[in-house]
Amino acid sequence: MSGTLDPYPRDRGKPVTASRYEIVVVGASVAAEALATRLRELGYDRELLVIDRDARMPYERPPLSKLYLTEPDSTEIGVEWDEGTPVTIAEALAVDPEAKTLTLSVAATGSTRVVTYDTLVIATGASPIMLPFAPSGMMQLRTVQDADRLRRAVHAGARVGIIGAGAIGAELATSLRKLGAEVVLLDKADRPLERLLAGHLGNEVTSWLEELGVDCRWEADIRGIEGGPGDWSVTLGDEAEALNFELLLCAVGARPAVDWLASSGLLSEGQLLCNESGQVVAPDTVHENIYGIGDVVTRLLSDDVRVRTESWSAAAEHGVHLAERLMGEGPATPETPYFWTDVAGRKVQVLGVINRDGDASVEFENPARGTVLHKVVGEDATEGWIGVNAQPKIAMLRMSS
Repeated sequence: MSGTLDPYPRDRGKPVTASRYEIVVVGASVAAEALATRLRELGYDRELLVIDRDARMPYERPPLSKLYLTEPDSTEIGVEWDEGTPVTIAEALAVDPEAKTLTLSVAATGSTRVVTYDTLVIATGASPIMLPFAPSGMMQLRTVQDADRLRRAVHAGARVGIIGAGAIGAELATSLRKLGAEVVLLDKADRPLERLLAGHLGNEVTSWLEELGVDCRWEADIRGIEGGPGDWSVTLGDEAEALNFELLLCAVGARPAVDWLASSGLLSEGQLLCNESGQVVAPDTVHENIYGIGDVVTRLLSDDVRVRTESWSAAAEHGVHLAERLMGEGPATPETPYFWTDVAGRKVQVLGVINRDGDASVEFENPARGTVLHKVVGEDATEGWIGVNAQPKIAMLRMSS
C-alpha cells in the first residue's frame, strides 16, 4: 500500500454476535493484528472479538516521520488484517475483572452491550501528548493524515520549529531537512533522544543533527507560543527571545491509552503493568486472564525496572508471543526491549535496558562504515546495547537474547 492511505476501509456493520467470547481484544493495533494472525496460524478457529473505536485500519507508524514524508509513493505502510478476524467498531467503556465482563458502545447499532470474556487482551496503544499551553493549529505526527498535511505544507526554505527531540522529533528534523526546510529543534532536556538513550550519546547525536543543518536548542525554556499556521512565535527564557516559524510541530511523546481503565482496578500508579508473560499486574494481584500488548504496556522486568517502549517491532512481538502462550506453544518468552530510529542518515538501535547511570563502553567500531556498538551496564546488573549503523551486530545479539 503506497501513497495516501484510505483512512476508513473497515466494515462498520460488524455486529457483536454473542454475549460471551473466549478471547476479546480491545484495540485493533499492530500488536492486535500480530496476535490475531498468529492465533489463526496456530489453528485457533473460533470467533475472536476485536474491537476498536477507530474505523481506520492499523498501519506501520515508523515510516511516517521518515520515508513517507520524502517518498510517499514508494512507501509501504499498510498492515494486512486477517479477513477471518473482522473488527467491530466499538468503544470499550469499562471492564469488571471479577465478573469478567466488558461494557461496549457499539457503533453499528448505537447501543451499549456487555460481553463476557474468558481472556481479555488490552492493545489500545498510545495517544500523542499536546503541550498544555499550545494554541490550536500546532501540527503533530501520529497518523497518515497528519503526514499528508505536513507534506503538503512544507516547502524548500520553510522555517519549521519542532518541539521535542525524542525519536519522532529527531526523525522529523532529518526528513524536513531533506525537503529543504530550515529546522529548529527544541527540547527542555540537555540532549536529544534523552528518554530513548537515557542520556548516553547526547553529544554524538547533536553533532549529527548540526552537520545536517538543524539548529539544536537544548534546555529550551519555552515561555509562550503565539500565532497560528503560517505565522508562529515561540518565546524562550527570561530574555524573551522570540523564534518565528511558518510551521510548528509538537513531538513531545505519547501517553498510554488507559483512561478507560481508570475505575477497573487494573492500573498501578496510572500504568498498565504487565509481567514477562504479558499478564496484567495490578496492586497485590496478577490477573491471569487479562493481558496487555503493544505501546499501552509498561513491562515489569523486575521489582525496580519498568520499561515502556513505543516500537512497532516490539508491539508485533508482544502479539506473536502472547498468541503462542494462549495456544500452549511452550512457555512464555519474555521480549528483550528493542527500539530503533533513523537520525541524520544513521540507524540507531537500542536493545535491552539502558541504565541512565550505567557505564558505557565501545565494544565494536568500524569508522569507515560509521559503525559503533556501545554496551551499557548498570549497577543493578541491567544490560543494554546501543548500535549505530550496527544492524548485523544487533541482529546477532537479538537472536542470542
